[in-house]
Amino acid sequence: MVLSGNPHWWYFWKQAAAGLGVLALLFLLWSVDADWVSTAIGWIALVAFVVWLANTIYEFVQWRTTRFAVTDQRVAYQSGVIRRSGVSIPLNRINNVNFQQSMIARMLNNGVVTIESAGETGDSIFENIPDPEHVRTVIFAQMQADEQADSQRDAAAIRDALQGQNLAPPTSPTAQSRLDELENLHQRGLVSDEEFEVKRNQILEEL
Repeated sequence: MVLSGNPHWWYFWKQAAAGLGVLALLFLLWSVDADWVSTAIGWIALVAFVVWLANTIYEFVQWRTTRFAVTDQRVAYQSGVIRRSGVSIPLNRINNVNFQQSMIARMLNNGVVTIESAGETGDSIFENIPDPEHVRTVIFAQMQADEQADSQRDAAAIRDALQGQNLAPPTSPTAQSRLDELENLHQRGLVSDEEFEVKRNQILEEL
């Protein structure tokens, strides 16, 4: 687990606005002198408070059970109380990661993260993500680490296969065969650009 958390607290902006509306009703109830008007407003305020409280509790539980996570192998998102849903995207299937922030979102440090991935799922959009720019940086770092790990595993597999079959290089390989082998290793990412140029120049100098 590299990064994990719940949605940004801006998730509750609707409940905060509704709470201000309930407070306004209570203030209106306190300022009205007529008995029948105050009674009507009192009942309205009571119903509004009960609805607001129930909705706030429900949304809080939803918030607690919604989690966005980045591991060294995948990006995962899950939510729901009774009916759960989630998505899991392997790092090697991610093509790009974008984020969006409005002016208010930048002030609050939250935003929308969009992950473009290969496969049937297509783009995955995650809202109310805290510090989305940092999240994108973390995902890119894990993607790079995953690619390096794959290259190392491939190199180890080739080495083990050669050792297991007791294969040895030819005693007198031709320059062309050595260049072809070097080019193959370079294309597979087992030889860096600098190493490729040095070895290539050495082979050419021996001609």
